[in-house]
Amino acid sequence: MHKRHKNKEQTENNDDMHFVVDKSELTIDEIREYQDKELHKISIFEYFAEYLYNFTQRGGVIIYDAILYIINISGIYLIWVLLHYVASHLYITFCVPKTIYGFIMSPFMIPAPHCQGLRWIVYNGSNIITNMWVVLGTWLCSVLVMNKDKK
Repeated sequence: MHKRHKNKEQTENNDDMHFVVDKSELTIDEIREYQDKELHKISIFEYFAEYLYNFTQRGGVIIYDAILYIINISGIYLIWVLLHYVASHLYITFCVPKTIYGFIMSPFMIPAPHCQGLRWIVYNGSNIITNMWVVLGTWLCSVLVMNKDKK
């Protein structure tokens, strides 16, 4: 049924020889059976570890480079979004709390330096985020117009 030949890696003891199956003469069912037997020899973890290693060696590097490129481009934008979000919540918490006491104290807290700094971050952050949307929209329109001219 299967043509077998001795593997080059033989132990000194002839009773413990390894054989390799010649896959060129196997039917599809025999190949599947052979693959199933081989897969059962290794654990699921080893299989996925080998798969991930092979993926990163081939296509994963390209995807990794693309992700780094996108992060580098959008990093400043993401930092401003994060700053705006955090500063907005900190301003409400420290400068104008949602209590009667916060209402009474707000005229005294608003001119405080930390409240002015948080207001600056909120104001300038919202302007920068708006401008970045304008830049993204302009770039997208230019890409669409350039692709239309190429056709």
